Amino acid sequence: MNAFDCLACGACCAYSQSWPVFIGDGDGEGIPEELIDFDRGRMLCHGNRCSALTGEVGSRAQCSVYENRPLVCREFQPGSEDCIMVRRSFGLPAA
Repeated sequence: MNAFDCLACGACCAYSQSWPVFIGDGDGEGIPEELIDFDRGRMLCHGNRCSALTGEVGSRAQCSVYENRPLVCREFQPGSEDCIMVRRSFGLPAA
């Protein structure tokens, strides 16, 4: 069982204004246009927070486009080095 509860975190979705980017043809399909930064080929961000993130980081967070989320989001692994780095930047425990 994975100790990392993404629905109680959301840090990866609020870490960088340049992420998540769309990778390849079809990535981003099904995402409402108002959540897309077409000029940069990525999700629209408000500051460092992805526009699809709802809730509070570190408490109760979720992706409003989870079923259609970008490939880079699908590939992000809970518990990976990147995950732990992002969690720490928000003062969240590593596990």
